[in-house]
Amino acid sequence: MAEEATGLLDVFRREAGLSRGELWLRYFALGGMSSAFEVEAFLDSALVPTPHDHDVLAHALNERFVELGGNHPVPYRGDVPGIGPGGDAGG
Repeated sequence: MAEEATGLLDVFRREAGLSRGELWLRYFALGGMSSAFEVEAFLDSALVPTPHDHDVLAHALNERFVELGGNHPVPYRGDVPGIGPGGDAGG
């Protein structure tokens, strides 16, 4: 489940019109501590981000959608069915 949610981050990134580098810069500006290489691995589902990293990426994307006049379409980790706020199934 977490891997599927991570794959959606890249779909939303493309919809938001952000390059991977632009998303990483926004993520870093919000306090994200993973490297650009790690964020690319998250987007490719090669690595699973921590719940915190997922939420910072989701927040960066949601801010971009607001800039474009939209809403907050990217779910935070606790909003993904079957994944609890701490990243545990069933929580």
